[in-house]
Amino acid sequence: MAKRNGSSTLSENVRKKLQSDILTGQYEPGSPLKVAELAKAFEVSVAVVREALTRLATQGLVQQNPNHGFSVKTASEEELNYIIQARLINESEALRLSIAYGDLTWESNVIAVHHKLSQTAEYKEGNEKLVVREEWSEIHRQFHYELIAACPNPVLLDICSNLWDLSEFYRHCSPPQQQVRDGIAEHKALADAVLSRDGERATQIFRAHIQLTAEVLFDNQ
Repeated sequence: MAKRNGSSTLSENVRKKLQSDILTGQYEPGSPLKVAELAKAFEVSVAVVREALTRLATQGLVQQNPNHGFSVKTASEEELNYIIQARLINESEALRLSIAYGDLTWESNVIAVHHKLSQTAEYKEGNEKLVVREEWSEIHRQFHYELIAACPNPVLLDICSNLWDLSEFYRHCSPPQQQVRDGIAEHKALADAVLSRDGERATQIFRAHIQLTAEVLFDNQ
């Protein structure tokens, strides 16, 4: 049993690293993920890598073909549209519930992560095209998750988390060529509405925020 648990831990570590690499654009959409090469790189068994890739396939970030092995998912404008629609439906409801059920500790967490986000540079310096910094990307995830963290429905939260990963994949494979929005102002308006417990206002701002993200991504497809 201990050996099995150890294997599962290794597989989860590999899954997390591959997920991070995929979401930050280290792999091009559609590029192959060769099990043997990854096993050598991670210094783990082929079985461990295969388990990690199978989990990523379940998340929708990796494609599994019986004849051609594993590959990074391909980008599709139609799928992106579905993802945005699903986020608007599910995350808006999770946000509304979080505002209704959140306590003072939740409010403090929102304030803290928003402050950290506002003080972190989004893009790497000195690049001809905009490249999102991994540190900002992780804090950005934390901010959006903290907004809905007080939602009492764990199934809904899992759905929102999976949809976030899928939308991040598109954000990193379709980066804008220049800054076209004031993200700091958008996040501040969203945080202010949430902390004022104005559920209707907060969901309106959130929906506009996601719609603008979609427009930027569609423009760069």
